[in-house]
Amino acid sequence: MAARSFVFALPAALVVALWAAPAPAQLPRKQAPNETHFASMTPFLDGDFQDAAKGFRNASRSRIIIGGAWIDSICYHAMLGECFYQMGDLDHALEQYNSACELYLAHRDWMARIDFPPSLGPKTNTQSPAITWGASTRNIKLGAFQDRYSSVLVSTTVGAIEGQAVLSQQPVLYPVHVGEIVRCTALALSRRREILGPTCEHDPLTGQLVDALARRPGPPNHWAQCWVELQLGLAYAGANKIPQAATALQSSLLAGGVYEHPLTCVGLLELGKLSLDEGKYDAAIALFHEATISAMFFDRFEVMEEAFRLGALAYMVSGQKGVYPPLVPAAAAARRVEFVQASILTTLADNLITVGDLPAAQAAIAEASKAMVRTDLPQSAVGARLNYQAARAALQAGNAKQGGASLAAAMAFQKKSSKRLYQIALVDRLFGVGGVTERVADLLYADVLREPTRTDWSVDALETLTVSLTPHPLPYEHWFELALARKEQDKAMNIADRIRRHRFYATQPLGGRVLALRWVLEAPKETLSVEAARQRQELLVKYPNYAELSRSAIAAQEQLAALPLVPADDAEIKRQQNLLADLASTSAAQEALLNMMSLERVVAEFAFPPLLEVSDIQAKLPAGTLVFTYLATQRGVHAFALTNDKYGHFSVALPAKVKADVAELLRDMGHYDRTQPVGGEELTKQDWKQPALRLLKQLTNDTKPEDWAKYEEVVIVPDGVLWYLPFEALQVPTDDGSVSLISKVRMRYAPTLSLAVPDGRPAKRIARTAVVAGKLIPREDDALTQYAKDQLGALADVTMLAGNAPAPAGIFSAALDRLVLMADVEDADKAPYGWSPMQLEGGRGGTLGNWIQLPFAGPEQVVFPGFHTPAEVSLKRPGTGDEVFLAICGLMASGSRTALLSRWRVAGQSTVELMREFVQELPHQSAAAAWQRSVSLSIDRVLDPTREPRLKPSSAADGLKASSPFFWSGYMLVDTGVVPAKEAEPVEPAKAAERAKPVKEPEPLKEIAP
Repeated sequence: MAARSFVFALPAALVVALWAAPAPAQLPRKQAPNETHFASMTPFLDGDFQDAAKGFRNASRSRIIIGGAWIDSICYHAMLGECFYQMGDLDHALEQYNSACELYLAHRDWMARIDFPPSLGPKTNTQSPAITWGASTRNIKLGAFQDRYSSVLVSTTVGAIEGQAVLSQQPVLYPVHVGEIVRCTALALSRRREILGPTCEHDPLTGQLVDALARRPGPPNHWAQCWVELQLGLAYAGANKIPQAATALQSSLLAGGVYEHPLTCVGLLELGKLSLDEGKYDAAIALFHEATISAMFFDRFEVMEEAFRLGALAYMVSGQKGVYPPLVPAAAAARRVEFVQASILTTLADNLITVGDLPAAQAAIAEASKAMVRTDLPQSAVGARLNYQAARAALQAGNAKQGGASLAAAMAFQKKSSKRLYQIALVDRLFGVGGVTERVADLLYADVLREPTRTDWSVDALETLTVSLTPHPLPYEHWFELALARKEQDKAMNIADRIRRHRFYATQPLGGRVLALRWVLEAPKETLSVEAARQRQELLVKYPNYAELSRSAIAAQEQLAALPLVPADDAEIKRQQNLLADLASTSAAQEALLNMMSLERVVAEFAFPPLLEVSDIQAKLPAGTLVFTYLATQRGVHAFALTNDKYGHFSVALPAKVKADVAELLRDMGHYDRTQPVGGEELTKQDWKQPALRLLKQLTNDTKPEDWAKYEEVVIVPDGVLWYLPFEALQVPTDDGSVSLISKVRMRYAPTLSLAVPDGRPAKRIARTAVVAGKLIPREDDALTQYAKDQLGALADVTMLAGNAPAPAGIFSAALDRLVLMADVEDADKAPYGWSPMQLEGGRGGTLGNWIQLPFAGPEQVVFPGFHTPAEVSLKRPGTGDEVFLAICGLMASGSRTALLSRWRVAGQSTVELMREFVQELPHQSAAAAWQRSVSLSIDRVLDPTREPRLKPSSAADGLKASSPFFWSGYMLVDTGVVPAKEAEPVEPAKAAERAKPVKEPEPLKEIAP
């Protein structure tokens, strides 16, 4: 090639003259990339990623500078990014991959300057590598490729001729490792797609790469176009143009349509990934297998590592039996490359655990651990995978402690390196800065915040578990606000329920994964979706040991139901003790299996709390029921009003004022101290009505008094401080003053919108009720305790419990249908899960956390008039409301559908009579109707100061009625709205007369427009 010189006008206006060019220069010493780069591949493949990263940085310091960094720097950036990637530093990895891609764009025509030979021939005199893990089905013909090709670049120098400045441009031939630069560009393209996930197609750099590569820069109609096609295919994949990606990648496999080239293995690997993503597992298995063979011909060990791992994954996910055939011989063949060996052995352990060969799996784990010694692999992605397999193996071997430790080690890495968590944060950041449109943001949020799917658990259980375990409330809130901005109120309500569920799951073992399995396997079938019911059958078939334990637990519960709660006969006592012991043992074994299953590739719907579409909730709402559901976000408090045929949204103005009004309301009611008595003078004051009027106005969108017309029932789904607010006492204006809301409508609460409607379980006609009677406050005398026993003990099917339970309460509760705890919940400050719902002597009360575990047979109805919240001190004790929300979710997660909890304790005769009336009516009408009746009866009763420990004795207390909300509004009825079946037999006249006592009738109801 002849040398060329050009004359330019310099800034000093010097005359530039044409200078004759010399002959082409010889190859310079520098090559692209340099020797330091290739030397750094050794520690990389040894798993010494930190040393490798230092080497790639050093290689970058000796980079070629031609008008800036040249194409050799693509390799340094890409491989430095790969070191970060393997160590879980996705931010810095992406930064390096982006830099590599930007350098490609700056030099997009670099291949056009390569001095390629015009044609290829076959590679001769080669010895085939020893491939022991299977044969290729492809007719492989290896091409003869050079290690380096020359690139013609122009070197510019400044000289002088006869006093005039001249520029001389002279061609210089640089040796270029073309295959390595293409490989590193392809690596950067592939990893960008992997890290960015669904945002990749919306990234501007992705579009630029597609545009540049679609022009197919390189020698036209030349065999080297296979390398352009490889890069183009990966750019298309990043842009989510999958058919075009597959076509380009297929075209990349053979140079000149004939010869296998050093990057054929990369094309096969990437085609395998596309097939895996599409669920075409047989095709993926074949492509990954071919990638390992092609990689072996050209010593591409990093490609082999990924192809073996993904090939085995496709094999397992497709449900094929036994161990993926290539793994065992591949593990032996990879002994000289620690990174590859450790990865293959980890994958082998995964496969062996899946097929149930635990001893062989443990041996593979031990060998992989040995291969990682004195490397960075234990702190890398491979190390996290190995820890996860060690946790699975330990749990299958019954070693829960070791399993927990290994899982914790895996999660420590995952929480900082999870690609899905990174994508959630990235979507949130893109939306926040306006990087995508609202429509695209909505799609992206729906993708990254999706409920775990069958594919998620099958393909990457570790990643899916990581996302479930890690709280990320702000992206949910932003998605919620986006739905509102798009005026998609039904979607916003659904997202609000997702937010509440997310809060609950964040407090559960393994992010709710164990709870999901528990519900799918043990919850009443009426509560499960069709898909969850199918999952139950799959799990019982897959785990026959669990199925047998489940049958044993059911049999024990049925036999317990045939015995009295407190047997009198010695033989029955002994039988009950044996059955409870068996049930405890069986349940513990079931829980161990649930924990083991939670790490497996099995799907279990997050069935509780349920997630229903708004239309499905409306279909279950009876006419005349109005739901107000609230959500407190960092930016404000949102509210929705919902009936069976319409819904609406409004924002609660001045949330800080709402909190202040709640505190004022509670203070004006007399809540200064949790135990001290309140004077009659304070209880007769009406000051509390003013904040009660304001709060009703604020929290119901300024609903007019006459608009309460057609509604018979109001359901509240509170959030934040609203969990402490007695909505029952809020005031509806009338012509001559105001009345409490509960006098207008029945009222109940729900922790989520989907729990405001029945779950399909029929109400039991006969319920076995247990009453634990003690002191609600310390100074309550024994006579009041006895009074509670007499009043509640006289009801039908009631058994009084005292002393030591025959088994831990979480087990004994399996024999109950209803529990009434007439005692102080002394450990309520340990909410949400550390308090005891049964408060029995001898430490056998058991915490709520124990109750959530199996057996799945908690009382369907629970009554706790001794529960505590910050409401009892007018919010002077800190609280977010979450402790109440979570405690209620915990109760309902154990099987309860109705829970009556106190916000503050009143104790005394008034409490006993409220509870008696409520419990008496539960079998006969809805819980909300029973509670409204109980309150209506109580407010007209004259209080006996000697039987009311919270009432300060004085002349002002004499003749005082229980009309003050202090006595009746502190109770929160949480209920799903289930209505008991009508009695088939006639009601005894005495009982009918008792239930027909006059109640304070609600005033006529009028329509409210949500």
